[in-house]
Amino acid sequence: MKPLNHLARLFVVCSLCIGAAVFFTSCVTQEALSSTNGGSKKKYKPSGKINHAVLAKSTKYNTRVVVDIADQKAFLLVNGKIAVTTPCSTARPGKYTPRGSFKITERVRSGKISTIYNVAMPHWMRLSGSVFGLHAGYLPGYPASAGCIRLPSDMAKLIYDNTAYGTRVSVYSSWSGG
Repeated sequence: MKPLNHLARLFVVCSLCIGAAVFFTSCVTQEALSSTNGGSKKKYKPSGKINHAVLAKSTKYNTRVVVDIADQKAFLLVNGKIAVTTPCSTARPGKYTPRGSFKITERVRSGKISTIYNVAMPHWMRLSGSVFGLHAGYLPGYPASAGCIRLPSDMAKLIYDNTAYGTRVSVYSSWSGG
């Protein structure tokens, strides 16, 4: 094999690998998650529960977020009714997620970086000017954060898109409303 031909083949293989890596690490839309499998479509399944009838009534100003630390769940309420239920991950042992009533005082769709871990925190929603907030992040199935409330990426986007500056956020050790 000629050296140039070998390099050309290596370039094609590397390009395919890089392309696959970009595809698998990019934000994926609902349409991209739908696939055809033997003629039948496999639909996108959200990582939480969505009550579409309640969510359809959201105006961004009639919403509230509730976090239940004991159950590791977060809820988006519209007019007091549960529109979204999603798993979350709060503070790991030795760290603390504050309890209480807050308002969203900063919103950053993308570009927010953790000062602790130097990782992206998409759909950042700051709680009352504190260092804590809600954002998309890794959920291992148990409390694992440094104090923030991590949400699955699709649910963080949905909550971000249905809230505004000033939206109330209530964080409970245990919430009986869910």
